[in-house]
This record gives sequence, structure tokens and C-alpha cells, in this order.
Amino acid sequence: MKRLLLLLALMVGFCAQLPAQRRPITAYQEAMDSLRTRMRRRGQVSIWFKLEKVVEHGHCQDFYFSNDLCAYPWRDEDVQWFREELSSLAAAQLHGCQVGAVFAHAQPLESLPMPALKRDGKALPTTLRTGNPQVIPLVQGADVWPRGLSGRHIALWQSHGRYWDPEEGCWTWQRAAGHMTLEDIYTQSYVVPFLIPMLENAGAVVITPRERDPQPHEVVCDNDLSFDGPRDAMMRKVGNYREKGLWKDAGLGFADACRTYKDKENPFTMGSARQCETTTNPAHASSIRWRPDIPERGDYAVYVSYKTVPHSTADARYTVHHLGGETLLHVNQRMGGGTWVYLGTFPFEKGSGGWVELSSVSSSDGIVTADAVRFGGGMGKVERDGCTSGLPAYVEGALYNMQYSGMDLSLLEDWNEEYTRDYAGRGVWVQQMSGGSHVNPALKEGRGIPVDLSLAFHTDAGTTPNDSIVGTLGIYTLLCKGSDQLPNGESRQNGRLLTDLVQTQVVEDIRRVWEPKWTRRALWDRSYSESRTTGVPGMLLELLSHQNFADMRYGLDPDFRFLASRAVYKGILKYLSARYGCDYVVQPLPVHAFCAKLEGERVSLSWAATPDSLEATAAPSWYRVYTRKDNGAFDSGRQIQDTHCDLPLEKGHVYSFKITACNAGGESFPSEILAVGLPAKAARKVLVVNNFTRVSAPTWFDTPQYAGFTDFVDSGVPWGRDILVCGSVYQFDRSVKATDDYNPGFGGSYWEMAGSTIAGNTFDFVYAHGRALMAAGYAFESCSAEAFDGSSNAFALDLICGKQVTTRRGRGAVADRFTVFTPALQEALRRFTAGGGNVVISGSYIGTDAWDSIYQGVPKAEQSTRDFVCGVLGYKWLTNFGDRTGYADPVNGSGLSTALYNREWSPLIYRVENPDGIGPADKRSSVLMRYRGSGIPAATLFNAGSYRVAAFGFPLETSPQLEPLLKSTLQLF
Repeated sequence: MKRLLLLLALMVGFCAQLPAQRRPITAYQEAMDSLRTRMRRRGQVSIWFKLEKVVEHGHCQDFYFSNDLCAYPWRDEDVQWFREELSSLAAAQLHGCQVGAVFAHAQPLESLPMPALKRDGKALPTTLRTGNPQVIPLVQGADVWPRGLSGRHIALWQSHGRYWDPEEGCWTWQRAAGHMTLEDIYTQSYVVPFLIPMLENAGAVVITPRERDPQPHEVVCDNDLSFDGPRDAMMRKVGNYREKGLWKDAGLGFADACRTYKDKENPFTMGSARQCETTTNPAHASSIRWRPDIPERGDYAVYVSYKTVPHSTADARYTVHHLGGETLLHVNQRMGGGTWVYLGTFPFEKGSGGWVELSSVSSSDGIVTADAVRFGGGMGKVERDGCTSGLPAYVEGALYNMQYSGMDLSLLEDWNEEYTRDYAGRGVWVQQMSGGSHVNPALKEGRGIPVDLSLAFHTDAGTTPNDSIVGTLGIYTLLCKGSDQLPNGESRQNGRLLTDLVQTQVVEDIRRVWEPKWTRRALWDRSYSESRTTGVPGMLLELLSHQNFADMRYGLDPDFRFLASRAVYKGILKYLSARYGCDYVVQPLPVHAFCAKLEGERVSLSWAATPDSLEATAAPSWYRVYTRKDNGAFDSGRQIQDTHCDLPLEKGHVYSFKITACNAGGESFPSEILAVGLPAKAARKVLVVNNFTRVSAPTWFDTPQYAGFTDFVDSGVPWGRDILVCGSVYQFDRSVKATDDYNPGFGGSYWEMAGSTIAGNTFDFVYAHGRALMAAGYAFESCSAEAFDGSSNAFALDLICGKQVTTRRGRGAVADRFTVFTPALQEALRRFTAGGGNVVISGSYIGTDAWDSIYQGVPKAEQSTRDFVCGVLGYKWLTNFGDRTGYADPVNGSGLSTALYNREWSPLIYRVENPDGIGPADKRSSVLMRYRGSGIPAATLFNAGSYRVAAFGFPLETSPQLEPLLKSTLQLF
């Protein structure tokens, strides 16, 4: 490459001495058409560029292309290839000349290449490398991941949000509702449940201008008095503040002085803060305790505020006392003063049993300060024209959370409209957060947080007439106010490197795992405020198009969102590795084949690591086992080196377990949750097998004229809980065009659900079944369906199938998944029943998946599967549309009671849109229950002689009557 650059420099120098002559570009049109085609074929990148001028200098011709040529992800080898192709295709027009300098607008082609993405854990070579900063992070917990993102600070936000529209005189959305969602909330479903945890599991401190916590409740604890007046059920509550020791006034601070905050009102200028000197002696320590009265059990984000003063300590120690124990966090108060600083999200019981405590004990001499602490995201706190949004704060635009978090909105006076202030203000916010740090030294009045990069996550990549995949677009900005340097003197080409690596990682991962034809769009250099004004290497990611049905067949699937978010995390990891010259390790994938087996008064846990076919470094080095007792919360875990361990049990309690995999790069997402229980008295044992692993997009149909998502057939299964649903699709006609946000055309959807939390697969239903079994007097153990081989000595098997059903991924370019009766499970059930084991099976597709399908294009199961269901389990499929009432009534003499199952959207339990109608397969079977609205059989009992099977066409865990149903059913065996 160096020899090529030297040759080019000599060539350009020689040519510059000769008189210049413009050449007509029309003569090169055919060559340019061919060059574009070859570039698209070579890089599989959708870009378009044009030739703007050709200047001849003696024996050289210099080519000047539009800035669009920058949009190609150039590598070193591409430059020479491009010059050779250009020389070949334009040979006739060159008239014996050589190709001289090549420019993309004003940039030499040789300045564009970035290192190619690799997966070997080594820092990529780059001329943009700088020294690895050694900083004390804003917040540090117990874990440090040396090859992950520990010590890094990332500014991240997700598209738009609800805002005040003065022309309409109301709060409204920034994007139209389509394909069951809105961009304002859709991007949250990547960033909040997946991307932020992945970054934090790697050690990063993530700051975000939008509220991250979907929890609608909020409690504020402060040293200053709060506003007076009544507080309704969802209005934020006032908690208790108590200090002990030598605290004194520290000057201006936060006070929750207003019921709602008008434009430019800043709660961080309305109160006071406290301070005292640090100590190394616990006997001399001062402390402050903030104790909330939690209105409802759940997970709550915990934010603290304080004041950064001269000689602030770098080690302020906050201890969060929550339902799962206590967690110690170290906060560097030399940065981040005057805003909300996120400590983490923790489980809290209803009431005042939890608290946060700050101690003056510190390893760092100086001053520790204290102000308010808040729990939960809450509802909108900001008003416009006397109105609040009326929805949880997390769905609002960043503007309102920035205001509540202490940002001076007078900094945004260049923009009048709230719509513009919302997205344009995010770059200003990053500068305010980083001001005074080594990345932004000139801005002395900032928060001092050394932000390494910023990323704006969007899904507004456009539409296509034929509804083909739009794909992924990346945007950076090379020049800001005419300068190609960041405030700290580094090149703004860092933004190109960041964008290239993230976009490449996303596209390559999707192509390998989900869709080989996923489109890579341009690598744009554009003057977007979200990538231009942050003062740090920044990018704007347009992952896909939420308006495009072909994209959203993928985009509504939680597994796809996990994959895409993991790709973004990996792109960030590899960028920072390249920038700072440090090797990296990718955090592992969740473990699988989990089993929790009773061994006397102990539990034997075993699992298997999940290989990552995409990343060589993602192998686990060790594991963490988390334990929950009864209805409590999970503890902080224990480290395990092997893929198995034995733990003691106490009779009379249900113990639940989940596993994470760890390495030098971070911690994986958790496994499914399994449980065991031993009654106080000796009892027969039941094996609970979790066969409900499905997470998926809703069902859909696709024809040339009509298409869309049919949530009335099946609304899909969220991963845990979803926050993306705005309502059902009402416009399925492809020909209907959008006229405005109130009439978005094809894909148009209702939006009454926006801001709601929807329950899905929590992977925790073994606990519900196990608790019911214990209450009925049975011991139980559990395993995943993958780990079940049929060899259990339990007298009965409780097979949880939930909404498991063969599910299509996108257009079906890769294998379908989540089949109910896999060949391995069939064999295991044959083995178990052959040994005399009885079976309880429940799920809404235990018949449909063997006889029919709910996703377009999914082939029907083999006849052998139907034979297995009839011959071994004793029932047959009747219909997938068994009932709409939500009730199943017992048949006389069955011994069961009426059961209610959930059919509605709910934050507590997933919905069953259409339960299975199942009937006796032969004379050995009988009907146990019928659906109230139709009379169609809902459950059957099969007497095979040596064993019995009770089958339910609806998932038992969706019924409040789970305990009596299981108890009565097991009594039939």
C-alpha cells in the first residue's frame, strides 16, 4: 500500500506540472454504468455515484466523483481494484493516459479505506489509533471485564419519541403507526432490553438522553421538600431521606419542587445538595439513607444525583438494598454532578423494605456529596401548555428527559420546534455530558464524563415499491463547522471507522444467521446533527425500515432483535479495540441444555455452553449460578468453573436457578429458569420439562395485493416483556398510499397500546408449575426439553408447551424453529411412557403443530408425528380455533374445575389468542373439558394401560386455576 501511495504521489506531482484540460464526462457514461454494476457485485453494497468531472494533465486523467463514492465500505485492496477497473473500462476515453488522482468529492480515494472486520479478538490496524485512556469510570460494580468494555463510556439513544405539537395542540408521535408499532417505541425494543444490557454486561457505562426504564411508577427521595398537593395512583411518590453524621450544605442541587415542569424549568436549580469529608475509618463514617415506599413489586431503575465540587471523591460508595440482597456501586463524583446517574435496575418488594445508602467511607480522599435518589422511570413529568403526555416517561422524546435530568434548555434556543429540539438537542446533550473531560476539554461547564462514542439507533431507512428488504444504512459526518477534527484533536474519520464496523457487523451477522440477501446500504457522510454535533466519534444507524413489511417480518421477531443488537455491541467493541489498540473478547451466548435434578436433599445442576459460530472469542471461561428461594428475587450469584454443580436444599421451599456464561469480555444473557422443590413430608416426584422456548414475530400473510401481520391469529411471543406494540394492523391493502401520519397507508395500525408492556415468554414458567405441584404435595425437578432423554424415575411428567409452534424466520431462507414435537422429544416421551411414566401436557398448539401450521410457508409435520401424538399421547387435532371466551369447563365426572385462560394483552402473562381443540384419538381416550363458547373438547385423558396422559389445548400457566388443575389432574393417574 505504501508503494502504491508513493507511486500515486509521484504521478500526481508529474501531472500537476502539465496544463490541465477538462474532458467531457458524457463519453464515460457507459464505463460508469459498468463500474457501478461491478462495484455492487464485488461488495454487495447498494450505492449509486456519478462522475462529476475529468481533468487531463498531460499523460494523466484525474477523476472527480460525487461524494456518494464515499458510501462504499472501502478496503485497501478495493482502491487498487477500482483503479484497475476504471483503467480497463475507460481505456478508449483515456487515449493512452493513465488514471491519475481519484477523488470522492474533495476526499482522495486513498483516504477512504478502513480495516476489514475480523473475528479473531485482535485489535484491527488503523491510522486512527490513539492512546488507551485510563480513567476511573463513572459507575463501577464488582465485575471488571479486562477484554470487554470496562472503563468505556457510551452515549446511546433510540430514535424519536412522543412530543408536544403546538399546531395540533396535543402530545403526539413523531412517526406514524405501522405494522403494529411506531418508530418512537419500536427502537426501544432493541436498545432497552438487548443493546444496553449487552454493553453493560461487557462493563460499559451507558448514558442515554431518553428514559430507559419502562417502569411507570416512580419514587423520589430528597433532602429538600417536594411539591404539595394530592398524588394520584401514577403520580410519582415522595420517599424518606435520613442523614447521619457531619453533613453540611453543598449549594445548589435538585428539588422536586413542581408537580410538572414547564419549558426551561430545571429541577436541578430548585434545591440544595449536601456534602461531607470522606474517611477511611468506618467508625467515623457519615451516611445518608434514601428509603422509598415502593407502590408495586417490580423492577425499578435506581438513579442518584450529587454535585461535583473541587476535591470530589472518585469513590463514592452507594449500596442498593433490594429484594435480591445488596449491591455495592462505586461512583466517581469527579464527573456526572448535576444530573441523574444510573446505578442499575433492581427488584423491589412493595413497601419500604428497600433503600439506598451512601457512606463517606472511601478509598479516595476528598469530598462526598449527596442529593436526591429516584426509583423507576415514572410517568411524564414535563408539561407543555398545561398538558403532560399521559404516558410513561420512556416513550417521550429525549428533550423532556434531558430537562428533568438537569440540562439547560436555553442551549437549544437555535431551534423553535420541539420536534427539532428533541433530536437536535441530543448532540448538545452529549457535549454537555463530556464537557471538561479529556475528550472535550474546551467546554469547562460540562459534566466531565469521557464519552468514547455516540450512537443514534433508528429504523427509518425508507421503503421499496416492491417491498423487498431495505436493509441497513450507516451515517457519519466528516466535517463539523468546516473542521475534520474532534474537540480533542482526533480525526473525525473515527466516525467513519465506527460506522463501517458497526454496519459491517450487523449486515454480515444477519446474512449468516437470518437472511443471506439482507441489503447493505450506503455508508453515508451526511450532515445529520446526531452524528455531527456530539463532539465524539458518532454515528446514526438506520437498521432497517419500520415502514417496510419485508423488513418487519424480521424486525418484529425478538430473536432477530437480539442478533442485531449483539452485532451493534460487537461493532462498538471492535471499534474501541481498534481505536485504543487493545485486544477484545466477545461475551458468550446463553447456555443451553439446562437440567436441575433432585439428589436426596441436594440439587444437581448441569448445562452446556453454546458455541458461537460467528465469534471465535465468545467461548465461556466460567459460569455464574443465580439462586432464588420461593417468591423472592435472585441473589448475586456464585462463580462455577465447570458446567455442573451441586447445591443444598431446605425442605418446604421452591428453589429456582438460572445460569450465565462469562469470559474476559463479559457476561452472557441468562439461561431459562429451572426450579426444584422438596415437600416437608416424603412425596412422589414429578418432572417438569420446559418445552416452551419460542419467541417470535406475529403471524403474517403475504400476497401481491394484500399482506400484513395477523395478531388475531397469533400475536407472537415477546422475549420476557415487550414495549413495541402499538396496536393491531387495520390496513392490509398494498396499494393504499400514505397521506399523513393519521393515514399511513399500507400497514397502518391502531396505537391504543403504545406505552404498554406486553408479557411474553419469561422462561420462568417452571416455577409456576413447580409451586403448584409443591402446594399439591409433590416433589419436583425440572429440565429443558433439550436435556430431557426420557430416563427420569418420576412418576409423572409435566410438559410445558406454552405457545410453542413451528415458526418461520422472515421469508424462510433459514430453517424454521420451535417445533413442538421434535424427533428427539418424541423418542424421549416414548421412552418415559414405556417405563410407565404418566404425562400432563399443555399448550395452545399441541395439536395444530402436528396437523397444520400457523405461519405461511411452513410445511406440515410428517405423518409419523401425527401417529406419535395419536398412539403415544392419545389425542388428535380438531381445530386451531377452539374458543374465544377464555373458559374451559369440566365434563361431568372428570373431577376437574372450570379454568380461565388468558386471551388478552397483559403485562403479567402472555395471551392465548386461539387455543387448540383436541379430541380422543381412539376409545382409550375420553374428553375431560370443553370450551365454554364452542363446546369443542379442550382436554383429553388417555388410558394406555401402563400409563396415562392428560392433554390440555391451552397452556395451564395462563390460568389462575393452575394449582387445582394440576392437583386434580395428577389424581387421575
